[in-house]
Amino acid sequence: MVQWGARPTPDVMFSLAYKDDAAWNESHWQNKRFNVLLRQAKSELDDTKRAEMYSEMCQIARDDGGTVIPMFANFVYARNKKVRHTGNLAASWQVDGARGASRWWFA
Repeated sequence: MVQWGARPTPDVMFSLAYKDDAAWNESHWQNKRFNVLLRQAKSELDDTKRAEMYSEMCQIARDDGGTVIPMFANFVYARNKKVRHTGNLAASWQVDGARGASRWWFA
């Protein structure tokens, strides 16, 4: 089981953690069809076709994959009126998407 922070696209997540030779493929899962689709989706310019490929890859990972997702992190932010921020709040990683030091300050 692992906890991953959010990634901006399916391609980034699949390439980092599910591709057969990915350094962070913790379960060492390999699926030929998945890897063929991943290579094809990287070069597909049609958004609808690429979405269909990612959907099939999700189904393959769900049915054949080796990862258990025990939970999805929910980040809750609270602040004092003396603390200011840029107005943007990320829910991808802890401390405002790991940008707390650059986007938060004391008034």
